[in-house]
Parts: sequence; C-alpha cells; structure tokens
Amino acid sequence: MKETLRLLSPPLLMAAWLAVAGCSTPDLNPPVPRANTGYVDFYTDANEGLRWRVKRASAPDDEMRTVFSEWKLLPGNILRLAAPAGSNRFEVWFSNQFTTGPQTVLVQVANAQVTPVHVTLTSAGSVSAESKSDEYRPTARASRRVTRTVTSQQETFEIGVVAGTPEAYQPKEQRPYWSPSEK
Repeated sequence: MKETLRLLSPPLLMAAWLAVAGCSTPDLNPPVPRANTGYVDFYTDANEGLRWRVKRASAPDDEMRTVFSEWKLLPGNILRLAAPAGSNRFEVWFSNQFTTGPQTVLVQVANAQVTPVHVTLTSAGSVSAESKSDEYRPTARASRRVTRTVTSQQETFEIGVVAGTPEAYQPKEQRPYWSPSEK
C-alpha cells in the first residue's frame, strides 16, 4: 500500500502543480525581450493597489482563458503579460474592486515589442454591500447562534480599457507610464 502511494504521489503532485500554474502567469519584466514573444502592459495612471484578473483568447471566437489572477499586490502600476504575436482579445477585471463588470479589449501584439493598454476606473455610483457573520453566545444551558448583519455603501467603478500600438521593448521601470509602489 505504501509503495503504491509513493508511486502515485509524484504524478499527482505534478498534475496539481500544473493545474495551479496554468491559472496564473507571473508578471513579466525581463531586461530584454524573449525570442518570439510579445508583451502587453496593462497600466493605470497611478498605483491603485489593484488585484488584476485577466483572461485572453487568441482568436475572436475562441474561449477566454485566465492568464493572470493573483491575490497579492504587484509592485507599481503595470501588469505585464506575454502574448503571442497577432490579434489577442483580453478581458480585464479586478478582485478587490466593485465594478460594473469586466471589460474586453482587442490588442495587437508584435514580437519583441510592448503594447500598452491604458486601464481606467471611473466612478459609477455606489451599491449596498451586506456581510453576515455567525457568532455563538453562551446562555445558561448552552450557547446560541446569533447572525450579525452589517450593511455598508461601496463605491462602484466602470472599467475603461484603451489599447495602444506596439512600441519598442523596455523594462517596466523605463516606460513613460510607470508609477512605483507607494511605501
């Protein structure tokens, strides 16, 4: 039995690792571009502490697949992703903002170049957000569950995306729209 588990564990671990790695691509910033690779810079005007969620389809009718989704904050205001040369359709959204929904943009990508995509958040009003939590309070005989409800107003944003044209490659810190993280 132990021998069977020992033989199955490495393939299962590898499959799990590939499944997790396939959902998220690291933010890229090599000093020089890789061969046969184009890059897309999704950027905001300032570092707004956004947690990006980006999907991509390589053809207009293809299914969108997640290419970046991480909970950790990125340094600076640019999310750089690698993409194949040609026309790519991206969907942009954020995990930590109330928005009216994801926005889709068509981006032309060229090998060894960077295509900037300006992302804006415009106020679209506010919504009521309700959160519930259960608490257990002691009583004379046992404890009882009490549900606590908190309602708050959350600002909602409209996501705007505008793709530029491919430009010569530079590391993110040398791009004119770079804004470093605030300490």
